[in-house]
Amino acid sequence: MTQTAIHTKWKFVIEFEDDETQEISGTIGQADTREECEGLLEYDMEYHRSHGRTVVNAEAAEVCAKCEGEGKIASGDGGRVVCDACGGRLGPISNLTSSLRSNEKEFLLIRLGDFSGRFSPRQAA
Repeated sequence: MTQTAIHTKWKFVIEFEDDETQEISGTIGQADTREECEGLLEYDMEYHRSHGRTVVNAEAAEVCAKCEGEGKIASGDGGRVVCDACGGRLGPISNLTSSLRSNEKEFLLIRLGDFSGRFSPRQAA
């Protein structure tokens, strides 16, 4: 059984509620590594808290860097073909979640799916 490492990146979203207006908004971003993603999540969450907003959700997902978790990429003729980097995997390879308790600094990594015969996910170096 051959395993091929794929180049991945992290995409994240932070949803927050304005304490004055009760309006819910969000921010999105991306990072090359899990560590960078965790740092950006912590920074953004603290930023919103310090600006009178309550963070209600923070999520991150590791996806194939080539197709961004879509499983397909554009072909030269305007169509779409299966991503050669991940073999057409749909969705995230792993997720980061936080319980959002006050002063929470740890994120839980959840690997998704069975990769034993397809590929070994790895973070971008």
